[in-house]
Amino acid sequence: TQENQNLFADLRRQIIAREFSHLNPRQQEGVLTTEGPLLLLAGAGSGKTTVLIHRITNLLKYGRASDSREVPDYITENDLAFLQAYAQGGVFTQQEESRARLLCTLEPAMPWQVIAITFTNKAAGELKARLETAIGPDANDIWAATFHSACVRILRRNIEKLGFPSSFT
Repeated sequence: TQENQNLFADLRRQIIAREFSHLNPRQQEGVLTTEGPLLLLAGAGSGKTTVLIHRITNLLKYGRASDSREVPDYITENDLAFLQAYAQGGVFTQQEESRARLLCTLEPAMPWQVIAITFTNKAAGELKARLETAIGPDANDIWAATFHSACVRILRRNIEKLGFPSSFT
C-alpha cells in the first residue's frame, strides 16, 4: 500500500540519519541529500569537509536511499516490521545490523564513480586522508583532487585521440 511505502521510506531515512546524528541539522541535510547537485556554502572551520566525507560515505554505503521515496519490489511486511523495531533502537546482532543496512541500501555508488574536487593541494591531501580513515582502502579508488590535477588526469588519458602526446606539459 502507499501507506506502507511511505512508512518504509521514512524508516529508511531515519535509520540512515541515525548514523550521522553527531552532525548538526544543516550538516545532516548535506550528507543525506543524494539526488541532484548540492552547494555547500559556509565559512572556514564550519565543517564543509566533514560534510563531504560523510556524504561520500553515505553514497557508498546506502546509495541514494536517504533521499529517495522509492521502495524496492522485494520488501515484505516482515521487512517493514523489522525496520520499525530496528528504528526504535536497542541491541541488535551483527546479522540484524547487516539486514537493516541491506534493506536501507538503494543503488550504492562504487568508489571509482565518485569525484571530489577542491581548490588546493593541501585540501585535496586532507580529503584523501580523511576518506581513507572513514572508508578504508576503497578511498584509493575515489578521485579526490584539485580542479587542475583532475583535468590533467582526464586529458592525459585521452589527449592522444587529439594527436598530442600524453606527456604534454
